[in-house]
Amino acid sequence: MQQPEDELLAEALGRINRGGKIVSRFLKNDISEFDRELPLGFDLALERVRAVLVELSPGANPELVEAATDRVTLRVLTGGGALNMNPVVVTVDATRSGDRTTTLHVRAIAKEGLIKQRAGQKVVERISALLN
Repeated sequence: MQQPEDELLAEALGRINRGGKIVSRFLKNDISEFDRELPLGFDLALERVRAVLVELSPGANPELVEAATDRVTLRVLTGGGALNMNPVVVTVDATRSGDRTTTLHVRAIAKEGLIKQRAGQKVVERISALLN
């Protein structure tokens, strides 16, 4: 069963600091998203996305959230912000849009404290650059 993004972030913040899990309920979310069409077949696009997520979060194994014939959703917990200490949940929806095209929807969410790090936004920008 998949956990909501807020729960994943709360648990990750709790591993960094005991009070982080409780405080996370009061922090705003920094959410950033983009859509991109890759000129790759569905299977090749999934391999590319998986490679980008592993590069983004070395040692992580992207979690398969949803799988269907023409749509797959992958998720990974990575770091962002200062020294990559701020947990960021990245979710990628890949949808077959043709024989040689795949549409991606990328979403990154992080918690924002008093110091705005824009971790979600920066992770999305990095994924976009890695996909090019």
